[in-house]
Amino acid sequence: MLRNLIQEVRELGVRGAVFRVGWEAKLRSGLAERLASPPPTTSSLPRHPSNQPGNWPETLFFSSPEPVARAMAERLTDSQRDRLLSEAREAAAGRIICFGRWKGDFGNPVDWQRNPLTGGRWDASVHWAEAPLNERRVGDVKLTWEAARFPHGYQLARAAAHHPEAADELAEALAKQIESFITANPWGRGIHWSSGQEKGFRLMAWLFAFDVLLSRSAQASRMAAVLGDAILASAAHIEQHLGYARHAVYNNHLLSEALALLLGGALFPSSEPGLRWRRLGWRILKEEAERQFYPDGAYIQQSHNYHRVALQDLLWACLAARMLGDQPAAEWLEALERSLDFLLAQQNPLDGRLPNYGSNDGALPSPLTSCDFSDFRPTLQAVSLLTRGERLYPAGPWDEEAAWLLGPRALDAPLRAATRSSVSFAKTGYHVLRGRDQGNFSTFRCGSLRDRFSQIDMLHMGVWWRGMNVLVDGGSYLYNGPAAWHEHFFRTASHNTLTVDNRDQMLHHRRFKVLYWTEAKLLAFQDQGTWALAAGEHYGYRRHPGRCVHRRSVLFVKDELWVVADTVLGDGSHTVRLHWLGGDFPFTANPERGSLALATPGGDFGVTVWSAAGDPALATVVAGQEAPPRGWLSRYYGEKVAVPSLAVDVGGNCPVTLVSVLGAGQPRLRLVDGQLVAQTADTQVAFRLQDGLFDFISL
Repeated sequence: MLRNLIQEVRELGVRGAVFRVGWEAKLRSGLAERLASPPPTTSSLPRHPSNQPGNWPETLFFSSPEPVARAMAERLTDSQRDRLLSEAREAAAGRIICFGRWKGDFGNPVDWQRNPLTGGRWDASVHWAEAPLNERRVGDVKLTWEAARFPHGYQLARAAAHHPEAADELAEALAKQIESFITANPWGRGIHWSSGQEKGFRLMAWLFAFDVLLSRSAQASRMAAVLGDAILASAAHIEQHLGYARHAVYNNHLLSEALALLLGGALFPSSEPGLRWRRLGWRILKEEAERQFYPDGAYIQQSHNYHRVALQDLLWACLAARMLGDQPAAEWLEALERSLDFLLAQQNPLDGRLPNYGSNDGALPSPLTSCDFSDFRPTLQAVSLLTRGERLYPAGPWDEEAAWLLGPRALDAPLRAATRSSVSFAKTGYHVLRGRDQGNFSTFRCGSLRDRFSQIDMLHMGVWWRGMNVLVDGGSYLYNGPAAWHEHFFRTASHNTLTVDNRDQMLHHRRFKVLYWTEAKLLAFQDQGTWALAAGEHYGYRRHPGRCVHRRSVLFVKDELWVVADTVLGDGSHTVRLHWLGGDFPFTANPERGSLALATPGGDFGVTVWSAAGDPALATVVAGQEAPPRGWLSRYYGEKVAVPSLAVDVGGNCPVTLVSVLGAGQPRLRLVDGQLVAQTADTQVAFRLQDGLFDFISL
């Protein structure tokens, strides 16, 4: 409709909208193909020692495998080393770990156009701009892109470092795969040339694998020549089509493409294109470090996983600066350091995970450890060592990323263990209520959107109890699969918040586009030692009849009890749906009493929903419902598991209030002398509510 089109132009900006129209016209008319310039090759560069096919690797600056293996000898278990070698050998045979989690069979030899789940194939002969049009036939493009990122390049190189006896075998297999990929994907043809970020990630993997493994093998001279031309081709293609990332995307894609240009410039510093790429990549990375990393440490995409992608891009940029004999830009280091404080504040200390906030496509540009994909300790340890010269965590498998990027001696730095407490990042709207035991905490999302990159999840709340994520964010699952699944994970109803009149807080306009960005306001935040409180409201429903406002107040009585008051203010009668998504635990439910109980290894954790008068609410509880989707958790891209979903639907004139009591055992709520009393087995709190806010609190 016209109103939405006007809103889209307003939010994108006139310059961005004009660029997007021109970009689409250039692609669809075939003009992009006709205007493309052939890439430079090592033989076409001016005569200079650094431009020769076999000389560019002399610039590389990764740590040598032998000292890294020695440093990690006591940090890795025998089973971790054995599994690494086993998975590397399987990857050499085309069975590649995808998204850090599940194994995809791409064939032996690898079929680089294959979707491992559907068996469909992309057409490698069409121009890159036309290739994505076949997605409906082939399936989610990310499933094919994953192997082409060469995550197994890191795996084979690391396996050879820890098992030197297998180095020749693994080097030969990897060299064949790289050569076959280049042959199967000629310049500018097919799906693997359609994303600049994909080319950047592939380049990173090839550089690491060459320096750590191939350069020490019988394939060294041949692969130096092959990769030299591939590096030049990738950087040239990114430069020619950089405008899309700069003006239409401007997120982690732009960082990754700028990094690829910087790396290309560092590897061929004495050539005209290399000098140009170096300057351009450096400048963009400086600009975007200030733009994309907000002053309080949050990241533009409202996604912790994409935040980690951006951190790894900047870590590699600092490595490229070392390759050039230069110092990292101050803007990069400042962005890394403020990100460190932001992410640490929301981390679960027991397993290194963070809330599954926002979009999560399984991206991990440089998987350099044996830790689980969801463990942020490897990257945060490396960032802390680079920016502060301190270790956050004691010795462990998470140290390997820092050992490769910064050198094994970095691991000798002093340990200053992270301490976490309640904290409010009010500028961007991330808030943490932390218990005396750091494994007990809740996260609360409340802040106006500053950019368009967000799931529709305002006032979402997650809960960790005794180190376990008992109330969760559902994740993303698939971006490009069936629309019903993408919409389910993206939209409001799957999150731990409420909907009004079955509407989303924002309009899900296109696959990755939202309109009418949600505005929100933090109303209270305090930590009084024995209890902590956060309250806020958002205005996403004001554009609809009734001009409703959702207000949420969260009271955390340390360390076993949460009380959450949800109130809808506005005019007229409305239908309100409150939703809680449980973690991956066995469960029992009593829908007539509005309750759900999770049987965790640490004991039972209960969720109950009540009216403001202290009466139990009528609920529905399902897990793993297919149509419509409900009750699903996706921590890893392409994988979903059934988990309990509790929903309460009520209707009536505003204000409408629901009270949830969360905690150990079977939480209860009762009305006593005009006060509400919430309790678990060992904790009790009395309170009053005034317009949805806690007006009186008594333990």
